[in-house]
Amino acid sequence: MRSSSNRLRIGIELIDDPAWMGGMLYLRNLAIGLSRLPESERPTVRLLGAAHVVERFLDGYGDRTIFEADATGLVSRIRRRLGWAQKSAATVDIVYPGFGSEVPGAVTVRWIPDFQHRYLPHLFSAEEIAARDRSIGEIAAKSGVVVLSSEVAAADFRKFYPDHRAVARVWRFHSRLDTGQPASRAAIDRFELPEKYLYLPNQFWAHKNHITVLRALARLKRDRNLTIPLVCTGAQSDRRNEAHFMGLEQFIRDAGLSDQVHLLGLIERKDQTEVFRYATAVVQPSLFEGWSTVVEDVRAIGRPIFLSDLPVHREQAPKHCFYFEPQSDKELAVLLAERWEQLRPGPDAGMEQKARTETQDLLLNSAREFCKIARQAWETGRANVDPVC
Repeated sequence: MRSSSNRLRIGIELIDDPAWMGGMLYLRNLAIGLSRLPESERPTVRLLGAAHVVERFLDGYGDRTIFEADATGLVSRIRRRLGWAQKSAATVDIVYPGFGSEVPGAVTVRWIPDFQHRYLPHLFSAEEIAARDRSIGEIAAKSGVVVLSSEVAAADFRKFYPDHRAVARVWRFHSRLDTGQPASRAAIDRFELPEKYLYLPNQFWAHKNHITVLRALARLKRDRNLTIPLVCTGAQSDRRNEAHFMGLEQFIRDAGLSDQVHLLGLIERKDQTEVFRYATAVVQPSLFEGWSTVVEDVRAIGRPIFLSDLPVHREQAPKHCFYFEPQSDKELAVLLAERWEQLRPGPDAGMEQKARTETQDLLLNSAREFCKIARQAWETGRANVDPVC
């Protein structure tokens, strides 16, 4: 069981799936927030996963100011500096997000990312829908704390599982992108990007709805003779629909957009930060989100965003935002035509400074809220955990 210290020990189960960058960034944002708490409030955070997964997580850690100049023993020093360590049995009080097996002596807090399969069932196989319903149903039926990413998702949980025993808590993550140093064009030049571009940073899953943006660009080119360059990053595959990306590529060719659409694939987070900074605006056309990482990344940079009008996006409420009906390429085209000429390329040092200040407060408040949830889970659940042998 836990030591006599009052410092809560939180084990974060790392996700090692490049096809689900949202999940990987979710946990990174959690770790960043917890690491920034004052020493008196900071829990011990242990990274649970294979050694190479832990090292990759730390190698990509966004806050480079904690790194020492001498790279010898870098990972160990970062772990010590942040109070992080690799998993050993029964050295944690809380395990999150609860995708793996339970740890003896620890309380597992489960995370339900969203209920996309209930709203967009045509994007899932019958087997996957059944598996998701079964898994979430088991979580709902057990006592303990379950985390949802938004009030919208929490309302869905209560609607779909009205007899739930689990205690639903909302924890909203926020992003931190490193904009403390002057922007660098190195990545922009390497990718051969134009001076002014629209940025779409979603992986190529069907529900991310790239097609609406592509149709809007084709409409603008055809009807208004307006060419808006589009930069896309993210994994170029959809494991539920292997033909999806090829279909988008075919549309780009057929619509005559090949000269203005830049498909970069999966890029390093530090390079992505620079693509965000230099973007004229960001577009997030998604049909469904539990809590959008793209919106939080934009908040951390301070860039304008054209955003699909979803309840969860209204809940996130980013600044400098232009909403559009996600299925209406005509509505998006009108918005872009009205705004594009006035919008200026980044970076904007003043907006970045304001965003850093806002993000710092959001990260700290978010980390404190997670600690409250974790402590509640520990206090209410420790009587039910299996003892350590």
